[in-house]
Amino acid sequence: MSEMGLRNRIRIYWRMTELGSLTRRYIVIGAFDGALTIVAIVLAALASVLLWGSLIDPDTIILSGLGAAVGLAISSGWGAYEAERVERRLELEELEHVMHRSMKKSLQVQAIRFATWWGGFIHAISPLPASLLPLLPIVLISTDFILAGIFSVIITLIFLMFLGIWMGRTAKINPITSGLRMVLAGLITAAICALLSIFLGASH
Repeated sequence: MSEMGLRNRIRIYWRMTELGSLTRRYIVIGAFDGALTIVAIVLAALASVLLWGSLIDPDTIILSGLGAAVGLAISSGWGAYEAERVERRLELEELEHVMHRSMKKSLQVQAIRFATWWGGFIHAISPLPASLLPLLPIVLISTDFILAGIFSVIITLIFLMFLGIWMGRTAKINPITSGLRMVLAGLITAAICALLSIFLGASH
């Protein structure tokens, strides 16, 4: 199959299975999960330092964050693949029922297979850049974990704001309101993580 032929075929698959909306949805979900998962680790460590005077090795936070990012990517990708596989299979069965014939060798089946793999792939990679973002200050300001942790939280909230603005513009709704909703979700997560760290620290 020529390059142009492959490109056209993928374009057809894209339209047939409405992959544009799926891609946007998985990018938002993955980025949101990735950023908040890692910033939660940073917040827990930051609360431990500020409240209990614990000694934190930045390398440990970085390694823990990278491990969590990879684990999240694998679980997200695998889960999305399995979910898409089931949903697309049900969609195909419904189509076969309506058409009163098997669709096994049709272009629709090929499109569904592509959509299933694409869903798993995009949901696997979307958390990774967002996961690395909160770790960047820890890497660059390794000598002052408190300052690095504060910058990590600020950068994550700014990222969530821009993510929400992009969502708002895509959905043609107020982008600022959409951005603030994402920031609010981040602040709620931060508050829960801080309270959990206080509770666990006090219990020890």
